[in-house]
Amino acid sequence: MEQSGEDTLRFEFTGTYNHSLDPKGRLTLPASFRVHLNHEQAPKFAPSFDKKCIVIYPLPVWLGLLDRIKALSRSDPSAVSMRRVILSMAFDCEVDKQGRVLVPPPLRSLTGIARDVTVVGSLESAEIWDRAKWEEYFRQGHEQLEPNASRFTL
Repeated sequence: MEQSGEDTLRFEFTGTYNHSLDPKGRLTLPASFRVHLNHEQAPKFAPSFDKKCIVIYPLPVWLGLLDRIKALSRSDPSAVSMRRVILSMAFDCEVDKQGRVLVPPPLRSLTGIARDVTVVGSLESAEIWDRAKWEEYFRQGHEQLEPNASRFTL
């Protein structure tokens, strides 16, 4: 874990890892992700906002997301709906000593995850994708990389 000058945690989940869920629906987390996703500070599972994958949030990142969700207007029907859906599908993520997590069946069903998955680093979180969906998503994103690059300065 690195700390920035503002004394906040930095998470650097990067890379893609192909795995398979075991018959019980457990996933072995990539070794490099276990630094931040472990049994000491239970992470959270939630659907991505576009429902294409499952996101695993380290506890500090999850708490920050909760603060932003709490700040949403309670009179805006879209905000209320988003709050309800995301929070109703959030689950504790218990990591065992072997670095495995049981991927919640409701989230697997929502995102179409069955057995073969790709675990993707997404900077402050990790994502679990159905492997075929990830390959298609990546292919499309890769095709747009060059045309979109001019819009972003890094």
